[in-house]
Amino acid sequence: MSNTWKISTGRYWLIFIVMLIVASGIFYRIIKIQFFEEQENWKGKGADYSENLKTIVPSRGQILAADGSLLAISVPVYDMNWDSQSEGINWSNFDSNKIEICKELSRVLGKSADYYKGLFDSARQTNSRYKLFGRDIPYTKYKDLKDIVFIKEGRFNSGFVFNRKETRKKPFEHLAGRTIGIDRESHRVGIELAWNQELSGVEGIQAQYRIHGGDWLPKANEYITEPQDGVDIVTTIDMHLQDVATSSLKKQLEKHDAAWGIVVLMEVETGYVRAISNLTRHKNSKYYESFNHAIGSAVEPGSTFKLASLMTCLEAGKLTLTDSIDTGNGIEYFHGKPMRDSNWDQGGHGKISIKDVFTMSSNIGSALAVKQSFSIEPQKFLDGLQNIGITNPLSISLVGEGQPQVYKSVGDGAWSGISLTQMAIGYEVTQTPLQTLALYSAVANNGTMMKPVFVTETRKNGETVELFSPEVINERICKASTLKDCKAMLESVCIPEGEGTAARIFKNSPYTVAGKTGTCKIAHNGSYENGRYRASFAGYFPAEDPIYSCIVVISDTKSGSYYGSTIAAPVFRDLADLIYATDSKFHTIQDSPLLAEELQHLPTANDGERSEMIYLYETLGIPYEDKSDEKDWIQVSTGKEKVSLTSRTIERHKMPNVKGMGLKDALYLLENAGVRVYYEGNGVVKSQSVRPGSSLTPQSTIKLILS
Repeated sequence: MSNTWKISTGRYWLIFIVMLIVASGIFYRIIKIQFFEEQENWKGKGADYSENLKTIVPSRGQILAADGSLLAISVPVYDMNWDSQSEGINWSNFDSNKIEICKELSRVLGKSADYYKGLFDSARQTNSRYKLFGRDIPYTKYKDLKDIVFIKEGRFNSGFVFNRKETRKKPFEHLAGRTIGIDRESHRVGIELAWNQELSGVEGIQAQYRIHGGDWLPKANEYITEPQDGVDIVTTIDMHLQDVATSSLKKQLEKHDAAWGIVVLMEVETGYVRAISNLTRHKNSKYYESFNHAIGSAVEPGSTFKLASLMTCLEAGKLTLTDSIDTGNGIEYFHGKPMRDSNWDQGGHGKISIKDVFTMSSNIGSALAVKQSFSIEPQKFLDGLQNIGITNPLSISLVGEGQPQVYKSVGDGAWSGISLTQMAIGYEVTQTPLQTLALYSAVANNGTMMKPVFVTETRKNGETVELFSPEVINERICKASTLKDCKAMLESVCIPEGEGTAARIFKNSPYTVAGKTGTCKIAHNGSYENGRYRASFAGYFPAEDPIYSCIVVISDTKSGSYYGSTIAAPVFRDLADLIYATDSKFHTIQDSPLLAEELQHLPTANDGERSEMIYLYETLGIPYEDKSDEKDWIQVSTGKEKVSLTSRTIERHKMPNVKGMGLKDALYLLENAGVRVYYEGNGVVKSQSVRPGSSLTPQSTIKLILS
């Protein structure tokens, strides 16, 4: 082939030169950015990635009962990690003590020495900066770990890092559980939610640096801004009353196989809620506090609403207690709809007084009373209910209060020709049990309605930070004459010799009661289902000089019994019986000494923490002799002339002896030792299921019996 190929290189050289110019420009720009224009900016971004200021979560405040008992407490636990690249580690010292370190870790944390040796070897081979050695370590074991050779040299010289965190505990578990609430970031409820800001405290700031794996470690133990622990919240709850309220309610719920029930006990004068229990049946037929029905469930109240209905009639001057109502044979028709009294099958009540209408809880009598008073001007009935103060929520401090549904104007919503008579007996209106109780408590409080209170103060280090006074919602719910008539009606329901619906329940009670029973059909999908009822009882005691008000609601029983007098009133009675037996307000205090002179002695005390006992004795001026050698825990022996304090040895890694201690001290000792605690009863520890001095394991549990 004679043709010769000619390669034109000019175009390729041109492309090469252009690319060289572009590359040079990029290189020049990189140098300029790196060393001139944005050097400080990029250094800052790099520092942000490797070093940063981190927020430090403070200790959450405690929630306390009225007597100081712990209802919710944050217990410190620790995660233990090892930084094998810590610059301060003396490797010669580490190697010479490695076997001893592993043995000590095994003794404290429970796993074998070989296991911890393997962790050390693995961390060094992979240059790990965050090797996990232990998780959720209780405080007592944390203290033991800090005393181990090599580890006690500190974070930089040993490489061991302890990250503190807290877990929330409820020493009384389910008691008032829903009101105390849940401390869960995504779903707080109860006091934990309502007082979250105060409980949470103020976050601190600490300089930390980033290590391999994305974890952060403190640059130093000091804080730039010290975290401020949350304050303690002191509630109105009386745990003695709370225990009885819950036990009695649970017994009734189980006996009658009810869907749910509540009981609330409140001080009349202050509005302080002393006990509140909410129990709901679950699929396993067990009852738990899973929803606060007392404040959250706005339901038709039934006959307990008759107090508001007849109060409105009396206040308007339309009726007096001696006026008569003809209830006929126990069946009456309103706009073609039948209404029955409970004794309709026995011929009804016939013609009775307004007072007897309330005493016997006649539906027909209540409906006719309201109809005769307000059929021409029904709006005045609605205005009267609003003046009482039952149409608005109570605006309590807890989140989740149910909205009462009471017609504000004639013609609103589902208003119809029978609305007036239906409202008279507690239908076509809804209220929460707590809203119903507020009205009954207002009658007991001479017409002044108080806001229900759950928290009385906040504290920091035992000192009061802020006090919360009782709060008035409605200064006067009605005239004095109306109030007098309402008290007479309420008392007549519970007179043992009378014909009231609760006469039998309080027949042998040494105290007087004023209240009202209620039985209401349960609506479902817009209609009332046969055989489904809510039973209730609301009232106060003693009737002549009220101190406490109480409401009990039990919903949807399956036992065949459903009247408020047989289902709800017995729970009220159980709680009132206990209060009468134990509360000094109900009894005359004798001036003479209870004991003969030769039998008198100094006040006794439980075994417990030494500094607290000494503070108590010195404050009260009680003579004592301290033979404890300044040990933290002591035994108390009370004589006639003085108290003797002797040491109580608490061995590490052994089951403590907590007999004779109060629950607070026992829980502190046991839970900080990593022991899971179960208990029954109240008071002082009478017995413990695990023998004192037994060796502890990571899964140790114990049951305490208190008396």
